[in-house]
Amino acid sequence: MQLKKLVDNRIAAVVAGAAVVAFIGAGAGYSAVLVTSKDIKDGTIKTKDLNPKTVAELKGTHGQGTQGAQVAQGPIGPQGPRGPAGPSNVTQVKSLGGQWTARSGDEAGLHMTGDGIQFGPFADGGGCSTAGADYARLDYSGMNGKPLSALKSLVYRAQYTADDDTSGVGAPVIRVFFEGQGTGPDGTEDNRLTFSPNTQLLNKTANADVQQGAVHEWIVTSGSVRYNDDGGSAPADEKLWSDFMGTFGTEKITNINVLNGCQAGTNLRSILREVDVNGQHFEFGAV
Repeated sequence: MQLKKLVDNRIAAVVAGAAVVAFIGAGAGYSAVLVTSKDIKDGTIKTKDLNPKTVAELKGTHGQGTQGAQVAQGPIGPQGPRGPAGPSNVTQVKSLGGQWTARSGDEAGLHMTGDGIQFGPFADGGGCSTAGADYARLDYSGMNGKPLSALKSLVYRAQYTADDDTSGVGAPVIRVFFEGQGTGPDGTEDNRLTFSPNTQLLNKTANADVQQGAVHEWIVTSGSVRYNDDGGSAPADEKLWSDFMGTFGTEKITNINVLNGCQAGTNLRSILREVDVNGQHFEFGAV
């Protein structure tokens, strides 16, 4: 607004002077008339009507200030409250039930302890006649209905003991059941892939670790398994887990279970401490 007023005032003065000169130059036939800003209508004189030098004088120059002094950084504020904990991949299983349950009729053969789920002891670990007395099965239903190929990682940690040396035959095994039935060394039964720690050495996998009394980690999905052959009577047909995915990968899982007993050993006993299923970590213990 100040620049506009300045322009208007100076324009008025310039135009007034020009008018006076014009009248004087016109000769004595005309009377001299003084033109002021009152005689000029606002907005009728444009900058293009003025001398460029006059326009430059009207614009003036831009000022440039100096940078202010930098002040010191203020103190760090107090730490905010801790945010909520993110989702955990660890599930503590303190009692049997839900996704982890004893097979109906096998309850006498396993129970929860402070160290994990105990199987046995089975006086005759090689007997297979009486569930709960000769063997026991622990069922997991968390993968039921999903394709076999969706089971990317299955790991379990356990220990076993017996009065005699079972050469690894007494170690707990894992069986993954899937829909349908098929014929294998065990006959025509529900489809399953069986992982046994004692056969891993034969197949040169990383799971060849069966010393009695020690806690072992066995990786099912990186080991070798058998199709419908719990007894391992056809070792030549045992293959890596991944080798079966082309044939059975789209079949739906119906059950995953841990079996101990119906194997070998006097007073056979095992403790299942932990299981990982696709990164979900289950810790077993009554405390």
